[in-house]
Amino acid sequence: MVLQQFRNVPLRNVVAPLIGATALIAVLGCQVVKPPVGVSVASAATTTRTVEFDASDFSFTTPDTLPSGLTTIRLINRGQEPHHAQLLRMNDGVTFDQFTASLQQEGEGALRLISGAGGPGAINPNGESEVTLDLKPGMYALACFISGPDGVPHMMKGMLKPIQVTEASESSAPPQVQGTFTMKDFTFDMPSTLPAGRATYEVVNSGPQMHELNVLKLAPGKTTQDLIDWDADSGAPPPVEAMGGMNAFSVNGSGYMTLDLQPGTYVAICNVPDPASGVSHAHLGMMREFTVTQ
Repeated sequence: MVLQQFRNVPLRNVVAPLIGATALIAVLGCQVVKPPVGVSVASAATTTRTVEFDASDFSFTTPDTLPSGLTTIRLINRGQEPHHAQLLRMNDGVTFDQFTASLQQEGEGALRLISGAGGPGAINPNGESEVTLDLKPGMYALACFISGPDGVPHMMKGMLKPIQVTEASESSAPPQVQGTFTMKDFTFDMPSTLPAGRATYEVVNSGPQMHELNVLKLAPGKTTQDLIDWDADSGAPPPVEAMGGMNAFSVNGSGYMTLDLQPGTYVAICNVPDPASGVSHAHLGMMREFTVTQ
């Protein structure tokens, strides 16, 4: 899955944009970071294992391998820019090196080699973003596609690394959810009002295209139209704060996002571009305002 700028809404400093073929080809110069494993993974037959992914400017610190099955992934942003963690599963038989080579040679053509497997949505510095995913065995790429003020995707600065998911026998029950958000072409089926506080929601992609659900909190006095009109290059601060959510799934993908929201007005958004037109899904209807109440 590849992320490109939200057309007419340059949210590159806020949410995960899918980058286009030119930027993907430039991943040639991106060094794969393999930090030491400094995160413990706990598991039990009835408890979902939890793993922390640390994001900094510009690398991930994560385990190099994870067991398959339900896993809660908590992304901690220790950097000075927003980050997210998109998991891309290689098709069976495809290696990480083959995928990166295809990126260099074919750009968006490399999409045929992977499927979107979700991941913690974009979060501001010092924030946390949490999802629970049913990881299938195989090779994955972990990437941050967000661009900084210089317009260069973080992936091209080092935020791209392989993670191997190995077969595991342990099983655990899915988390208790307070509702379901369904993504489809091109809308969100979701409540218009959510309660404040910490809650977990199932996120399902009924497709047929790839979709994501990032959550943005509008600044006091700002509207969704202000978000649409905002231009990062103007120097004006963004009218929203990135609050996490779920990164992109291919069709029939699903997982669980945990949000801890305070009262206010929010926007759910999908920035994935339509393959035929290149137009962001947000401009095709996947931008949904909702409120959080006490």
